[in-house]
Amino acid sequence: MTSIRSLNRILLKSDLRDVTTLIATFLIPAALLIALVRAFGDSAPDPSMDYVSQIATNVIAFGVAYAGIFAGAIHLATWRENGMFRVLRAFPISTGMILTSQALVGAALMFLQVIIVFLLALTPWVGMKPQTLAPLGLIPLFLGYLLFYFVGVLLAIIFPSIAAVSMLSNLIILPLGFIGGAILPLEILPDWAAKLAHYTPIYHLREALFKPVLNLGSWQNAGLGCLYLAGVTLALYLITRKTFTWK
Repeated sequence: MTSIRSLNRILLKSDLRDVTTLIATFLIPAALLIALVRAFGDSAPDPSMDYVSQIATNVIAFGVAYAGIFAGAIHLATWRENGMFRVLRAFPISTGMILTSQALVGAALMFLQVIIVFLLALTPWVGMKPQTLAPLGLIPLFLGYLLFYFVGVLLAIIFPSIAAVSMLSNLIILPLGFIGGAILPLEILPDWAAKLAHYTPIYHLREALFKPVLNLGSWQNAGLGCLYLAGVTLALYLITRKTFTWK
């Protein structure tokens, strides 16, 4: 237990000093929120629809996914290049525990990200109107973060270069954000993209968020979204634990 606490402190200090982590976690979601609200906030197809709140919820979902995939990919690639692996190998714990520890440290930063973006969304500049059950949205957000974190870990296992995993992370998360309805409303996407959205993890993350945060959709869809996120996350964790080595 002492080793795990020491490892968590090292990883947290490393994250707080890393500019890339701070930009991906805090700056990009906040900037995206303001940009999308300004671009699409007044373009609701139904005047009675609270489009701003939907945009804000979508951005929160995308921000968590974006931070997750970069946390998994960049950390492992950076550890290989800066010698951090030698430090981590000194701890008497398994590789699976190291991956889990970094995931939990990243999740702590993710919760801080959600709070910051949520508070920004509540300001008059944005005007989000959440429901009283909105805190329940932290459950799918945590699951969504872990899912994309382990996607990033897999990328770093296959492609150990920082430049490669950074490029591939963007090539994966940006199209998923568009097709999944987190960056552009599904209503304005082509029919083929709107149909494909149902097979993306960001779509299911949005589905799981909309009911508690905005009272849109159904609890059944929210529950199915959480089950999807949990199942895929577990599968990815088992794969990364099996394939991750110190080489």
